[in-house]
Amino acid sequence: MKIEKVQFVSIVGGWYCDDKAAFSSGEIELDHYLARGKVRTDGFKNVREVGQGICVMLHLEDGSVAIGEGTSVTYAGFAGRHPPFRFNQHIEALEKTLKPYLFQTNPQEFFTSAKGLDELTFQGKSLHPAILYAASQALLDAAAITNRSTKAEVIAETFDLQIDPLWQVRIGIQSGPDRYSAVDKAIYRRVGAFPHGLIKNVEKDLGQRGEKLIDYAHWIINRLKEHNVEPEYQPAIHFDCYGTIGEAFNRDIEKMTDYIKRLAAVVSPLTLQVESPVEMDSRADQIDILAHLRDALSKQVENVELIADEWCNTLEDITLFCQAGAADMIQVKMPDLGNIVHSIEGVLLCKQHGIGTYLGGSCNETDLSARTAVNVAMATQADQILARPGMGVDEAVCITANEFARLRTLLKR
Repeated sequence: MKIEKVQFVSIVGGWYCDDKAAFSSGEIELDHYLARGKVRTDGFKNVREVGQGICVMLHLEDGSVAIGEGTSVTYAGFAGRHPPFRFNQHIEALEKTLKPYLFQTNPQEFFTSAKGLDELTFQGKSLHPAILYAASQALLDAAAITNRSTKAEVIAETFDLQIDPLWQVRIGIQSGPDRYSAVDKAIYRRVGAFPHGLIKNVEKDLGQRGEKLIDYAHWIINRLKEHNVEPEYQPAIHFDCYGTIGEAFNRDIEKMTDYIKRLAAVVSPLTLQVESPVEMDSRADQIDILAHLRDALSKQVENVELIADEWCNTLEDITLFCQAGAADMIQVKMPDLGNIVHSIEGVLLCKQHGIGTYLGGSCNETDLSARTAVNVAMATQADQILARPGMGVDEAVCITANEFARLRTLLKR
């Protein structure tokens, strides 16, 4: 089957792109959702912008249309990431480079066609990850259409994997700044990992000695009791700390270890997931400090999982983090990796090293890319997946959980 027509459509993401450096400075003025402040990251026009994206539509000769969508992550331009995606800046690259390539591909050969995207350049530069994310998803969809199968089955056949329809992937959420309502929503829906928490400012969110996060953790545990949850419901308590623990404790391994131990004791016997407890200014330094912190924690506490995110943006990055043992779990952040093949390979690489796999993404993604991520998670047997898009919890969990339900039913047919 051939591709007869290719279309590119400007779309919007499920949330916003925020200038991480500006927000971390503590100098942002927030009036409800209106954010004002000085831009600190290249590529931003304002400290908060509506996320933009691209939809790639492949019209096949039987009349069906394969679709893929890509956006920037929320904190674009930070920790080695590409700047925010702006559709109008890439029109020439799309028309002169991507479109001719897509017409040459065979929709039935997903791996070959998708891998070829990595070789494409325009004016000496690779295409933006949002473009590669969208185009590779469209090629995966095209393969599923032509093979009359699910996307998960295409992935499994391509990578010689066995799909277990009963495989349970823990669903995690992003709370946004509404940390308390999000907890209630997560508990009502029996989400597997919550609240995320957006712990990105020491003074406002963590506390100078970490006391605010400790108090919040106590509140969460009490809230589980107030909801009268069944004993078998054992969620992971996940905090994305954006480096604030390192900032509060001067990146001292012993002090950070002692603090995380205190936090783990609050949520025990539940698992404490700490994402990005410390952030450094380079990949090498990030790997080094996380490896030392993980080693120290492993000798003193059992219910803690360190999750790597910042500076872990490419397949090469994931390889180095795995080799160094710098995390208990790595967030395979799909929009950052661009080509969906790399996300699949990233999960499989983590599993080879015995490291937990968190198929992550961004609240700024779309419903379509979220559903595609579910297929990747099922095919690769990822441990955890981020429900997206948006920060509202309910909508993202609805999209993610329902796609799992549909997919499991189709896989049992």
